[in-house]
Amino acid sequence: MMESYDPDVLQEIASNVNLVDYIGSQMDLEYRSGNYFAHCPMHIDKTPSFSINPEKNFYYCFSCGRGGNIINYLIQYEHLKRDDAIKKAARLADINLDSLCRSKTLIINKQIRKRREKEIAMPHEILPWDIYEKFSREPIPEWEEEGISKSTLDEFNVRIDTEANRIVYPVTDITGNLINVKGRTRFENYKALKIAKYINYFPVGCLDYFQGFDLAKEAIKASGEIKIFESVKSVMKMYDHGIYDCVSAETHYLTKEQVVLILQQRIPQVVLCWDSDVLYTDKKSKEGLNLLKRFTNVSIVEEKNNLLGGPEAKNSPIDCGFETWEYLYQNRRKV
Repeated sequence: MMESYDPDVLQEIASNVNLVDYIGSQMDLEYRSGNYFAHCPMHIDKTPSFSINPEKNFYYCFSCGRGGNIINYLIQYEHLKRDDAIKKAARLADINLDSLCRSKTLIINKQIRKRREKEIAMPHEILPWDIYEKFSREPIPEWEEEGISKSTLDEFNVRIDTEANRIVYPVTDITGNLINVKGRTRFENYKALKIAKYINYFPVGCLDYFQGFDLAKEAIKASGEIKIFESVKSVMKMYDHGIYDCVSAETHYLTKEQVVLILQQRIPQVVLCWDSDVLYTDKKSKEGLNLLKRFTNVSIVEEKNNLLGGPEAKNSPIDCGFETWEYLYQNRRKV
């Protein structure tokens, strides 16, 4: 039976194990710009993508997206079960684990308090733009072949992480501050390589933003409408057809914080344009939708007559051409 441990106790264990020392006994580490780097043993890694931040005592692989503290490392890289990983980490930290178990009631109550605290959205860390300069400005043929022009790719500042072989783009808040960098692997066999398709280079935190909102603000104000897609690629395709009042939620649902952001901007019309595999009636999609429609006008663009290839195709309303988009948009349904 899996033991229950207080999360703060687990954090105490993890903070008392020096990751650089422990992982350094297994991998050849190279110090660079305040962090330590190594070749990740979990996949083909021509350029060192496994990193350790000694200040935060935290590891992260920029290629496969694995990361965490010593307990995560023991589970992910040494393939230990959770209980065994915690016990080993406690031994490494020289901490008596027997005295740390807590009752499930205490743990559940503590988790409830933490969830309530998290309801207050914390501001994102503003990142310096110079960290983005390490990425290369070069052609991105895969996205251009999908119909996105070079000028639009430049407008969204899409670049290449040559070390990790990823297409990257900046994530910005509504005022244009850099708050993250998102990357999409260029390896077509990423599943076989056990590499994440998309990763965020920094902690995401609260999802209280829309990708591209800073670029679309004036167009949204002019049209009185915001069109919300799942992915930033769909937004770029809309730009190439001269439609600029579009943003990306980066998910197939709206968070409470995103709903608040829309209402703060006093946008009278909201059009949700999810991919063809999304049901607007699923729990997460419905929660944000029902909250938003209480305060403003909401319409949905949805699959009709199999124009998007059905759920298995996972196409967005613009992926199958502008004529298809126009038909679906003209036949959008008010909710």
